[in-house]
Amino acid sequence: MSSMTSVKTWRLELYICDVFASIVVATIILISEISLAVFEYIHCRLDGNPLSAVFAGIFTVHSVFTTFYIIGAFRLIECFMVPWLTLQLIFLTTFALFVIVWWIATLLSIFNLVQYYHTTSDQGLTNAEFFVLTGVILTIVLVVSIKLSHILYRGFVTVRNQNLARYRITEAIQRKDSVLKPSYV
Repeated sequence: MSSMTSVKTWRLELYICDVFASIVVATIILISEISLAVFEYIHCRLDGNPLSAVFAGIFTVHSVFTTFYIIGAFRLIECFMVPWLTLQLIFLTTFALFVIVWWIATLLSIFNLVQYYHTTSDQGLTNAEFFVLTGVILTIVLVVSIKLSHILYRGFVTVRNQNLARYRITEAIQRKDSVLKPSYV
């Protein structure tokens, strides 16, 4: 019997850990998105760059979805969590495609078929060094984004499993207490 309670305790700890980790990660992402939205908005107001306004809007909309994810994780409402996961899947797919295209451009830059624009006073990186360094940074950001998304997906799966278990228990109790009993002829 003690092994059964230890399994239940372990599952409860795993549940709390998964949901708590997903809430912490989502909160960090939310803070980052709000910071980036404010930065892009200020950049748009100072420079008048319309692209900054577009990015400010994208970060703001994404922060709303992240807020819904956090509320869903706290309240165990999985339907609040699904839109953010869908948005993150679209983002990661697009970002992975961009990284692949970047590495193709890096291969082309080795043969000087692709150039990046820099001023004549800029005596920094060579063409190939710039593309390789940026490719490595983009790949690291992609891997970190995938890991964080996996943590958030595990939190969603934990909430969904918790809701399914609660539904099964409720349904079993209702079936047991039901007034409708099968009749025998």
